[in-house]
Amino acid sequence: MRIEQSPEFQIHLQNLRSKEQLFLETIYNVGNGHFGVRDSNPLQGNSPDYIGSPGLFINGFFDYKEVSYGEKYRGYPDNNQVINRLLDPRFIRIKVGNEDSLTDHFRVENIDKNLDMQTGLLHELFSVTTPENRNFNLVVESFASLSKLNVYGIKYAIIPTNFSEEVEVIKMHDYVNQSVHHQDDDIRVSQDLGQMQMDFIPDNGQPSYLVTTFRSQQGIIITYQANENFAPNPKIEYFMDENHHYGYRSKYFAKPGSSKDFEFLFAIGDIHPLLNANMYSDQYLASLDNFINDTTFKSELMASAQVWQTFWLHSDVEIDGDPALQQCVRFNLFELNQSAGRDEKTSIPAKGLTGNGYGGHFFWDTEIFMLPFFTYTQPEIAKELLMFRYHTLQIAKEQASDFGLGKGAMYPWRTINGFESSAYWLAGQAQFHINADIAFAVEQYYEITRDEDFLRHYGFEIILETARFWMEYGNYAELDGKRQFVINRVTGPDEYSALVDNNYYTNVLAQSNLQLAGKYAHKYKDDDGMLTRLNVTDEEVRDMEEAAAAMYLPYDKEKNVKLQFQNFEQLPKMDIASIDQSMFPLLLNYHPLMLYRHQVNKQADTVMVDFMFPEGNTLAQLKSDYEFYEPITTHDSSLSKAIYAIIAARIGKDQQSYDFFSQAVQTDLMDVHHNTKNGIHAGSLGAAWEGIIYGFAGVVNNAKSFSLQPHLPVTWNCLKFKMHLYGNEFQFIIYQDTVEVDLISGKGADITVANEKKQLSHQNPKQMWTYK
Repeated sequence: MRIEQSPEFQIHLQNLRSKEQLFLETIYNVGNGHFGVRDSNPLQGNSPDYIGSPGLFINGFFDYKEVSYGEKYRGYPDNNQVINRLLDPRFIRIKVGNEDSLTDHFRVENIDKNLDMQTGLLHELFSVTTPENRNFNLVVESFASLSKLNVYGIKYAIIPTNFSEEVEVIKMHDYVNQSVHHQDDDIRVSQDLGQMQMDFIPDNGQPSYLVTTFRSQQGIIITYQANENFAPNPKIEYFMDENHHYGYRSKYFAKPGSSKDFEFLFAIGDIHPLLNANMYSDQYLASLDNFINDTTFKSELMASAQVWQTFWLHSDVEIDGDPALQQCVRFNLFELNQSAGRDEKTSIPAKGLTGNGYGGHFFWDTEIFMLPFFTYTQPEIAKELLMFRYHTLQIAKEQASDFGLGKGAMYPWRTINGFESSAYWLAGQAQFHINADIAFAVEQYYEITRDEDFLRHYGFEIILETARFWMEYGNYAELDGKRQFVINRVTGPDEYSALVDNNYYTNVLAQSNLQLAGKYAHKYKDDDGMLTRLNVTDEEVRDMEEAAAAMYLPYDKEKNVKLQFQNFEQLPKMDIASIDQSMFPLLLNYHPLMLYRHQVNKQADTVMVDFMFPEGNTLAQLKSDYEFYEPITTHDSSLSKAIYAIIAARIGKDQQSYDFFSQAVQTDLMDVHHNTKNGIHAGSLGAAWEGIIYGFAGVVNNAKSFSLQPHLPVTWNCLKFKMHLYGNEFQFIIYQDTVEVDLISGKGADITVANEKKQLSHQNPKQMWTYK
């Protein structure tokens, strides 16, 4: 099969504004949801002489250390989880004459890098100079397979430029705790724990390792094979060195201009409990061998590239009229796809699989900012991401009990294995809205896919147990002369306001959570087996519905603004405009209490409600909320600007909408926050997609029927994308004044554009609307 490659899908080094080493390591990472590999200097290995931050990250493979508190109270997390940084599979050792890259400092220069997002292939050219001025070009090609999620392929070509001499190539990985030169004082960057042990598995005919952790008690198998070389390439032999470490080597006489190739396929195992990993390592290894036996680098690359082609066929977003942002959009979608767990046991780390920033933890970012992209374009992956929450539901229930609640589930703010890992509980554990965020995501997935099996067996239980949490944590109080349901002492999405009463966003999401529990309890009322198993009573359902109806939502009637939380209007405003730019983000330069006592927002909070629950909001209300909150928002969070872009589009602030969106979509590729070196901003990738779909395309989210009200930027000629909806796939093409929708597959459904509903079916597979 021929794989098409287009310049519009390529990230060339020459076109990047920054050439800084750590930034490039993030941008040119390759991954597949199971693992990710940073684009390191291939000669660095474990040497401290280079500035890089290499690493292989396996989704869900972590270790932890005990958190030390000045004063520790009940319910505080015991341990800080951090994703492990394993050996760098890119590492290659090269000897030229009497010089050895392992012990001598070879100067490595980036000449060219090109990431082809249509195939997932990273192609690089380095110029390498030894201390004695021998020079050779090193060509490296690598990919993480989407066809076989355990497979990583890497290929080297060595081309001498100024010498004729013996060259020896050694491929050996005899360490596991990858050391890095770079240290960062950013509190959001987690340091490596280095708690792994590596044992060689002997007599397998290829280098194979059992890697285990001490505290988290996990184990994985890693093995790799050299593709057999044929003339004119030199032979590669399997060998054991003086330390009884296994690897591959090849010796040959090199001449200027001659190119010799060396190819390797890695099989990176799944995560097992430590006991199983030790007892059944031979069986796990035999299974991994099946992925890389009797195949080649090219064959596996082609198979993976075909999966990438399918991804773009269904998930691409095409923008005609804005090539710079088009590239950023595609990069974001590419990284989202590389980051998503696909095994029901993992989710999407906040930095993807490109670094250990934020510890490699899963946040609410997945459900609110990233899951919609998968739900609408790859619903099978969306389901697997939600299943991670189902599989950790029992832990969430135990944590609610440990917290002191009689019922319900309390999902962790940040986690890898389902247990809370946020030691700073004011801006972490207290963000109880994550319970309702997950319920919201379950409902959105169901409404879009109509996956009855998922709702019945998994989704309803998540919704029910999170709703029970609110009944335990909230209470009734007399406010404004009537009995209302209140939720006090919480932190909303804005982390510059902690431990407040009746955060608007939290209360609306909790209200929805309770309503959904009642809705689906009625749906399954005739299924005695289900409701009995979950101990659902008529009284409990009535209590939830009453609490939802009585939910207190703070509102400033004079300003016609939804108050971020009760008494928010009493706080003084912080003069953001007078603060020097070097002081941003504020969380790195101000004491939290100084921020908590002001009207200043880190990110979108109350306006999130306007985006997530559009029904009932008048245009005047949207304008009031936007004009009140935007001036007091610093956008220190990468999740913020895309949300403001959506609301700005809906209220007709076209230039502000485009400006916010363009900054959001360029977060990583243009290093907007100056910290892409620590890993991508995965939540921002999804938020930017939402900016296009919910903002410019005008998709109304969570409405009773699917509808669009486009707000296309004036410079865009058209916007084209596909979506799955109710078991169908549609293609949307939005022009400046018309919308075309095609039914690609499925039986069809009603689509509303600019308040005009039309039906698409086999008989009428294409419809057109005029708007404006």
